[in-house]
Amino acid sequence: MGRFFRWLGRLGCMAGLGLIAAYFVLTSIGVSASYNFGDPVKFEFILVPFWQIGAALVVIGLVFLLIARRFNRAAA
Repeated sequence: MGRFFRWLGRLGCMAGLGLIAAYFVLTSIGVSASYNFGDPVKFEFILVPFWQIGAALVVIGLVFLLIARRFNRAAA
């Protein structure tokens, strides 16, 4: 079980760091790097920058890595 949480943690951290890097690359060339969580049909625009989504994924990944560490200590 610890290996599964370690895998999820690494995946979350890598995806989050990738989004943060994509945000900085896209903003350096002048492109708005954000995701719309609103409904464009109703003209609701809730734009969330990539770095915020990436930071949330990194935090979730770190939580999974801490859970994996707990499982490894219990197994030893």
